[in-house]
Amino acid sequence: MLSFTSLKVLGRQMRIIVNADDLGLSQEVSECIFALMARRRITSATILANAPFWEAAARQAAQFPWCSFGVHLNLTQFRPLTATPDLQPLLDETGRFSRNTFQSARFGAALRQAIFREWLSQIARVQAAGLRISHLDSHHDVHVQPQLFWTLKQLQRQTGLTKVRLAENLVPASQRPSRQNFFWNLAVKFIPPSRTTDGFGRFNTVFQASQKDLARFRTLELMVHPGHPDFGAETALLTTSWWEGLPLPVQLMNYHEL
Repeated sequence: MLSFTSLKVLGRQMRIIVNADDLGLSQEVSECIFALMARRRITSATILANAPFWEAAARQAAQFPWCSFGVHLNLTQFRPLTATPDLQPLLDETGRFSRNTFQSARFGAALRQAIFREWLSQIARVQAAGLRISHLDSHHDVHVQPQLFWTLKQLQRQTGLTKVRLAENLVPASQRPSRQNFFWNLAVKFIPPSRTTDGFGRFNTVFQASQKDLARFRTLELMVHPGHPDFGAETALLTTSWWEGLPLPVQLMNYHEL
């Protein structure tokens, strides 16, 4: 097995996208993301197009041409952009998306088509703000649900957006990767083709993964949540040169460079 030292000697370089989720969720979250972008610690972010502060975030994004901006497809929080009774299974008593209703919903044909139209509206809203959309991911990982695979593919065909976040396949050394995620990642890459990184995981996992796992990824996306009260330690670590402790030389990049 290669050691940390030998990996660095071999000159292998890992290209990493540091993507901040939930841009536009709140003023605090947006300010924290943009502050880290200004320090070149975050290279990408995804906008919640139906969140309260999405419009201010979209305007400010133009100040960061070295970063990429995608759409954080949403079915679990805030009000939908489309008004259709077919979305009702995902809404709570106030007419807002709810994580609980999403988890209990049955995804029949009518609901999947309503989701497609809602996601299309979320993308169109960000495009209308003048942003060049780099990729797609989702709030609470809804886009990797097997029931919505063909809805995602329909969305990609309609919009021409070929880059999409993988299901999680970077895990701590103490865990085994999910077989479901393995097969979903194969399908999303090839049926029909999408552009993806080789790996995707949570920020803290990159420090807990085995040497073997890290060595197999030439490109990797790390998900971060700056500005959230539950992610204070993560936000603080992002201000450091955290990549210097990894076994491979690291080059930070954005989704446009993938």
